[in-house]
Amino acid sequence: MSGDYGRALQRELRFDRELAERAREDLAEYLDEMAAAGLDRDEAERRFGAVEDIARSYASAALPARLRQTLKAAGWLALATFLFMRWRSIALGFDPFAQPTLLSLIDGVGFLIGAAALIVAWRRRSDSAGMRAPLLFAGAAIAVSTGASLLRALPALGGPDGVLILATGAVQLGLLLWLAGRLRLIGRYRRVG
Repeated sequence: MSGDYGRALQRELRFDRELAERAREDLAEYLDEMAAAGLDRDEAERRFGAVEDIARSYASAALPARLRQTLKAAGWLALATFLFMRWRSIALGFDPFAQPTLLSLIDGVGFLIGAAALIVAWRRRSDSAGMRAPLLFAGAAIAVSTGASLLRALPALGGPDGVLILATGAVQLGLLLWLAGRLRLIGRYRRVG
């Protein structure tokens, strides 16, 4: 695909390479069909539609699937957070029946709020507009829980479990960054769509 029209469409959809590639392929196929029918390229591009409108259509059509993928990623993050939180509590010998500390409360409550927000997002999965806010809230709550959990484990870094604490923390932070990237991508979809 060549020409200003194709480059403009790719530029509008550059936030998602897969989507931009699909649009490029569709445009190339359409232009080939129109050329075979005897229509010149400029007229075929005009009939295809305004670049902004076409980009908006592609983004709107892809948004629900991207939201479902993000919900799945957030679910895996919540599971990892719960497992690592429990593992650190057990490995460090935290007594679940002891007087809770501020960090343990933030850890547990943050996780529960994040899990509840994920349930809300899951229940709204058929409504793309209604899923984004609970996903953002879940990500923030799980990030707070992760931070509190890691701060609770900080005194044990010098001990035998220090490497595993760092490794689980790195995995959780990596998952949080990945989720943040997915949520940022969703924001780009919504701006275009």
